[in-house]
Amino acid sequence: MRKAILAIIDFFHPPLKKYISLHNFRYLATGGSTFVLGYVVYYLSFYHLFKAEEVDVLYFTLKRGTAAMAVDFAVAIPYSFIMNRYVVFTHSEVRGRVQLFRFMNLQFINILLNISLYKFLADVLLIYPTVARFAVQILLAGFSYIYQHYFTFSVKKLGKKG
Repeated sequence: MRKAILAIIDFFHPPLKKYISLHNFRYLATGGSTFVLGYVVYYLSFYHLFKAEEVDVLYFTLKRGTAAMAVDFAVAIPYSFIMNRYVVFTHSEVRGRVQLFRFMNLQFINILLNISLYKFLADVLLIYPTVARFAVQILLAGFSYIYQHYFTFSVKKLGKKG
């Protein structure tokens, strides 16, 4: 499966290879697929799964957008970890359980930032919910890349230390 995914991604890289490394292109492609998956799941949840403006979940009442975001996270987070671990950052020497712990740490941070920024854009600035969700995802993409590249799936540098 990994080889098939890489073959598809790598097919589109040649026209861009003088602008972006293969590794970064693969990260952008898998991140882009995660973005699209999350956005589609959010959209379907917001417009088709949750019809009422408020959703009762156990002992909590959530606004429809927050509930849709929770469904989005439940689908996109596992997909993202699998794609990053087995497609993009395959040369990492960090153990799988450590990667998972670090990745979930990032996701916790992202969830807090997502909810805060989303609520600010949608509830305070009254930006349309799906547009607010899109804007938040774009803002957090760069942060996630840096965190994952240099911490979650870090690879030891080769050469002399000095």
